[in-house]
Amino acid sequence: MLAVTQTNLRTNINQLLENVSRNDDTLVVTRSRRENVVIISEAEYNSWQETNYLMKNEINRKTLSESLSSNNRGEGNVLTLEEWEKMNC
Repeated sequence: MLAVTQTNLRTNINQLLENVSRNDDTLVVTRSRRENVVIISEAEYNSWQETNYLMKNEINRKTLSESLSSNNRGEGNVLTLEEWEKMNC
């Protein structure tokens, strides 16, 4: 995460936005006497939106939690793309 002032952002906007986009960096723009602003890549934003959507539903939260617990106990099963497609046909 990188923090810059509004002045620095204006001066270096192309380079700073390129770093955010290319490296999934988070950019915090500090503003005097006002709330700071955070700039993230569209990919990062979309990922957060998807996570928020999935976590809104109690059944999804429970299923995801159980799946992670199972995987952490070594009970997970990694499928190839072909195996996954066979299961979902």
